[in-house]
Amino acid sequence: MVPKWILEKLFDDLKNDLGKQYLLSLLYDNDQEPINGKTRLMKELFFISLNIPSLYKIFEFEADNYGPSSDVVIGYLDDMSQMKLITAKHRSQDNYTIYSIGEYGKKFLEQEKLDLDFELIAEMKELCRGITNDELLALTYFSFPEMTEESLVKDKIWAKREKLALGLYRKNKVSLEKAVEISGLNYAQFMDLLKSKNIKVELLI
Repeated sequence: MVPKWILEKLFDDLKNDLGKQYLLSLLYDNDQEPINGKTRLMKELFFISLNIPSLYKIFEFEADNYGPSSDVVIGYLDDMSQMKLITAKHRSQDNYTIYSIGEYGKKFLEQEKLDLDFELIAEMKELCRGITNDELLALTYFSFPEMTEESLVKDKIWAKREKLALGLYRKNKVSLEKAVEISGLNYAQFMDLLKSKNIKVELLI
């Protein structure tokens, strides 16, 4: 149990740390849904920060082994897990870490009225929910190719781009135009591919 005065000091510090506030809010929802893996967590924070210049400046995302990554966020994850603001459980069989809201992180969010873009957070959660890591990487890589320079899996993603584009389109995560871009095909070729897979195209009237 953390002494009350330490907890108060921790919460006071959090009130002035926009980056940690967004990280906590991303991990918190009514279903307490965790985020499986640092790669996925980084991409979700990256997409959120693209819409908030001050947040993007804090995180300082750079191209890394699996696309955009932030040393600032890595430092946050270590500090915040030690203080029970978040929990980080490593799964040795899958070699990734499961991140979720911690006891004190939940308490902080429930007692403070933060001025964050919660609608944006919800939209990004929904965008990333239900897609595979490869689909998330494809969405990231083909939208921000400058973030692929150091990637260790770029060739793997490129080799599966048609399949990944189909998956993202089938799950209503991207527009038809974006799916065509990701697939590497032209419009007619992608339409033929959709037809061969019995995937309907929703036409706007």
